[in-house]
Amino acid sequence: MTHSSAVTRASGHADERSLSDGVRRVRQSRLSRVRMVALDLDGTLVDQEGAARRWATEFIRSRGLTADVAAVALALTQRRPKGEVFNELVRTHDLGLDPDEVWANYRQRMPELVTCTDADREALVALRATGWRVGIVTNGMVDNQEGKIRQLGLDSLVDAWVISEEVGIRKPSPGIFHALAARLECPLDGWMIGDSLELDVVGGAGVGLRTALISGAEPTQDAAHADLLVASVAEAAAAIMSEATSPKTP
Repeated sequence: MTHSSAVTRASGHADERSLSDGVRRVRQSRLSRVRMVALDLDGTLVDQEGAARRWATEFIRSRGLTADVAAVALALTQRRPKGEVFNELVRTHDLGLDPDEVWANYRQRMPELVTCTDADREALVALRATGWRVGIVTNGMVDNQEGKIRQLGLDSLVDAWVISEEVGIRKPSPGIFHALAARLECPLDGWMIGDSLELDVVGGAGVGLRTALISGAEPTQDAAHADLLVASVAEAAAAIMSEATSPKTP
């Protein structure tokens, strides 16, 4: 090999390394600018309370029970293990049913009963169109929660989702938020929108996210713990996008 050939080859390798390093820096720069909006599912993106009332009405009527629909629906929306709820429901009304089967029926039916407003759907589209990575982070069973996401078409409106049963971590533990950021392929930087002070606001703030609390399900005094107090996902998204595009003061 001649000296000139060796120099040319070495120069070529250097150019390739330089190009590779340049591409890597561009990718890292783009990644550093990407931010995320994480959203809770039940009580935030979907009307869990309304769906629980509809399921309770169907179940009570099909069994000919005299139970109070509101009381059953309330139990279904409480933040406690659902296994306890269905054990209590079967025992209280002496149904002679397997609580696990009733619970399985509930999980199968709920995706067909939940709703999501058009305004909230449009907010998801707008967030992504303005450069945000959008994901859902929810506690619950995969069949129930993913069923809701897919049934409502939310799978095409967000970039990723994480369900606690799937990853073995529940909100407010930091790990579930890190798992969502990994799936979104972006830094854990941005916002958490949810209806629970403990799970969404405290959990999100604990990993450095700013937080928006959906009012109604929690006492309004909890607003002091969140960066925003809003009535809906659409309202939260509008505020987030407005702040992101506002001129920065010196």
